[in-house]
Amino acid sequence: MHRLHRFILAAVCLLMSGTLVHAQKIQDTLSKYTSENGQGYLQPMADAFGADMNSGFFHHAKVKKAGLSIYAGMVTMTAFVAEDQKTFTASTEELFYPPATAEAPTIFGKSESVAIEGVGGTAYLFPPGFDVKMVPVAVPQVSIGSLLGTEALLRYMDLDLGENWGQLQLFGWGVRHSISQYLASLPFDLAVGFYQQNFEIGDIVEANTTLISAQASRTRGVLTLYGGLGHESSNLDIEYTAEGDPESEKISFALEGQNSIRFTVGLGLNLGPVKLHADYNIANQNVLAIGIGAGF
Repeated sequence: MHRLHRFILAAVCLLMSGTLVHAQKIQDTLSKYTSENGQGYLQPMADAFGADMNSGFFHHAKVKKAGLSIYAGMVTMTAFVAEDQKTFTASTEELFYPPATAEAPTIFGKSESVAIEGVGGTAYLFPPGFDVKMVPVAVPQVSIGSLLGTEALLRYMDLDLGENWGQLQLFGWGVRHSISQYLASLPFDLAVGFYQQNFEIGDIVEANTTLISAQASRTRGVLTLYGGLGHESSNLDIEYTAEGDPESEKISFALEGQNSIRFTVGLGLNLGPVKLHADYNIANQNVLAIGIGAGF
């Protein structure tokens, strides 16, 4: 199994709940595609993954001007797969004649092949997807403040996925600053934040995400209503050696997430040191984030 196969296997196992895919099945599927079709096949996963990772950073906008504040928790982000993410326009490859295109399944598409007839009774099969409806991912995170109304956030994971997959590493950081501290008459809390993340599997795949966010919240009793407006970006870089290539040609391509502007609305429940929250993020790729943690 070459490195691209390792990446897809790890991503599917980590991100897709309820989807158990055998490694050999993934290998057989991807062996049908080179980089051009591979980009179309994997683009929806880049969109979903990037949107997931840019979610769940905040559940209120109140940042102390001074004094110690600590929060540690786990957040689960779930991107919902739309119908237009389940197919892409694929082209026949190799020596198949006549050349043709078809609406083929993406990695999220139906688990059925699409066939095109050629000359002399030949046929070209575009491989199936894995019939995925949602893409969840969970990460731990910690925030600490406050210095002059500023707090820092960290996300981190380092897991050995075995010799077939390699090392999974995630590092994310962010800072946010209170704006409401300068506006004493403001009836709600207001802050701005900046967040970056890097995600790697082995030495072949690197994903980067960035989010700039304006955040607002208002607390009454145990409930906090919060929301935000953000500008985001995400990209996934892949480079691998084609399997069976006698010249060991390097194949590489970059995938960019479609999300740029997102709107967030959420509700938090404050039970003493325990905090629960849920929010919905509206963009090209919609995401539901649910979190639990403890802090003061």
